[in-house]
Amino acid sequence: MTNRESGSSAGCAASLFVLAGLILLVAGGIAAYPAMQRADAPTPIGYGESAPPLRPTVTPLPVEGSAPLVLPNESLATPIAARSLPRPAALTPIEQSGDFPTRIVIPAINLDAPIETMGWSTVDGVSMWDLPDHFAAGWLKTSARLGQGGNTVLDGHHNIDGKVFQHLVDLKTGATIEIDANSRVYFYRVTTLRILPERNQPMEVRLQNAQWIQPTTDERLTLVTCWPYNDNSHRLIIVARPIDPNRIKGNPDLP
Repeated sequence: MTNRESGSSAGCAASLFVLAGLILLVAGGIAAYPAMQRADAPTPIGYGESAPPLRPTVTPLPVEGSAPLVLPNESLATPIAARSLPRPAALTPIEQSGDFPTRIVIPAINLDAPIETMGWSTVDGVSMWDLPDHFAAGWLKTSARLGQGGNTVLDGHHNIDGKVFQHLVDLKTGATIEIDANSRVYFYRVTTLRILPERNQPMEVRLQNAQWIQPTTDERLTLVTCWPYNDNSHRLIIVARPIDPNRIKGNPDLP
């Protein structure tokens, strides 16, 4: 091979390496773009009510070993599969009405996921809600059953362990939520979205935030996760009200 041919081959190889590097750089930038968007995204504008109407019997005072009173925290709560939990405690005859939720469907964000019954863990005298460690929402077992009246509360991760609630923040007022309970389906309409600062907040603020998961005087569905995607410093609250399924035939997201 002549010196010219050798130099030409070396130059060609170098050009190919540079081209490959540029391709990888562009591909990496494209892959990282959604995460960059999430990190730089502004705080969503909340809508709906400011605070739920609590039952007069609710007294938000923490008791060691009792159900947690603060909101589920993705960065502190212990992810756990529902199959390892003990069965919920026996209910009184008055409490035995209503259905256990088994699946959540939200067409507006293409969500279709199982729901599992969740309890809590006590660490150093502090009770914290458990969360499913896979693609599933958790039903807080102290909250209302479907059709029972009161506040039915579901929680889930948004950036780890299946990211079941990753797109809750994109929900708009009027979106439809379907909750399965064996052979029956309950329908709800989204009415409220709130972003609440939680990390490093005084207990007074955290207990005020936790009003959203307490028993209420009305019938509602409350979904809880963290926000934003890269930090988990806030809690995202979605509230939906029960609706007649006949109102949503043909267009599930029509107000």
